[in-house]
Amino acid sequence: MARVVVPVGLVSVSVLASLANAQISPNFPNPIAAPQPLTMTLSIFRSNMQDKIMKAADMMPESKYSYRPTKEVRSFGEIVTHVADISYYLCSNAKGEALTAPAAAKGSKAEIVAYLKGSFSYCDGAFSGFTDAHLNDPADFWGFKTNKMFILTQVGNHDALHYGNLVTYLRINGLEPSGGWF
Repeated sequence: MARVVVPVGLVSVSVLASLANAQISPNFPNPIAAPQPLTMTLSIFRSNMQDKIMKAADMMPESKYSYRPTKEVRSFGEIVTHVADISYYLCSNAKGEALTAPAAAKGSKAEIVAYLKGSFSYCDGAFSGFTDAHLNDPADFWGFKTNKMFILTQVGNHDALHYGNLVTYLRINGLEPSGGWF
């Protein structure tokens, strides 16, 4: 029996591994060889989440930006605005800059999307030129002493948290999120 089970098991594992490998896009980013692999890893995650959030913000019709599943939660537009607000806060912290009041007013879909794009552009500046050597530099997280790696990690983490909200809002409104490469 072992003569049959072991070879069949090995063939099965080999086939499954090949199928799993085939599911990964050849364009899947690999930061291992990057000059700054840790910073690149954080940047890849942030970029992916921000791409998904932008697609969700573009996909939701303006008439649904005020949609909220219950009165106790933020509307779709309020979540997108919140993501932008926190992006400005975290990225100014990572840059070591005082938070300047970003462009005000987020009323229409166009204004909210422009504000979101502006915050993501601002974060691009925080990530570009940042090196692994600076990840342990001191930073402040709402009065708590931490390091820059924690701040940069929170950018992607916060985006992922609220992307989950946006996906739910899209689906409740009959829209299929466009996803991404992971």
